[in-house]
Amino acid sequence: MTGRQKRELLILIAIVAVAIIAGSLARTCSTDESPGAPRHSASSRVVATVNGSEIQSEDVDKYFRANLGMMDMKDEDIPANMRREVRQAALTQIIEETLLIEGAEDRGVSVNDEEVDSFIDAELRSEFASEEEFLASLEADIGFDLDDLRRMVRPWMIRKEMLELFAADTEITDEEIDAELKMYEEILRNHPGGDVPLPSREEVVANLRRQKAETEYVLWMDTLMADAEIEILDPELQASEPVEDAASQAPEEPGHQDQAERPDVDTPPDKTEE
Repeated sequence: MTGRQKRELLILIAIVAVAIIAGSLARTCSTDESPGAPRHSASSRVVATVNGSEIQSEDVDKYFRANLGMMDMKDEDIPANMRREVRQAALTQIIEETLLIEGAEDRGVSVNDEEVDSFIDAELRSEFASEEEFLASLEADIGFDLDDLRRMVRPWMIRKEMLELFAADTEITDEEIDAELKMYEEILRNHPGGDVPLPSREEVVANLRRQKAETEYVLWMDTLMADAEIEILDPELQASEPVEDAASQAPEEPGHQDQAERPDVDTPPDKTEE
């Protein structure tokens, strides 16, 4: 794999990771033998469940390696506390992608295998001299097989479909367009490159639709996360409990009483008694 090819592949992975409020290697996280379902080794174990679907340690390991690849790091290069955070982020990505795929299906949005393969052909396969070189490079550079790549690409494509769905239902008013054009006019008034033409009203409408669609998408995903039944079984993948304020944990000094229990102490004038 040439430097440019590897860069393009990692950029694609990075785009997917950002695109799904965290998504890089997509998996349906089911244990059945349906086409596209991940096949796990005997050493893999269940580390979490999402609406009854199991997430395997092997899945988290692959996400973890992909994220390290995006940061151009190796496992042995990162401290233990950062390693745990990256693994927790990997699990979060799997959870969000699982909910994305489920939620999109409920709204009639899906991406079939042919569409996924067409995308891979157009964006990645065409950069290699042969299929053998393509598959060997996937394995050597980022530890993927072709099924891993397909599962990564699928939720990214589904997210694009969902954004188009949200955008189609978005209304843009003349007042919003005028306000946006005025903002651009202020920004471009003293542009160092000289006179820069304002975007057209059509371009402004398209931009506003994208912005509103992104907002709707985030709200939709937040709802899916809030309504989901998620159980994390591996303690190492559970979020750390927030440390309580040290003052609240300090032992009470002898004779100390809370102000509310001391009638001889007046309430400060800027506070309201309960």
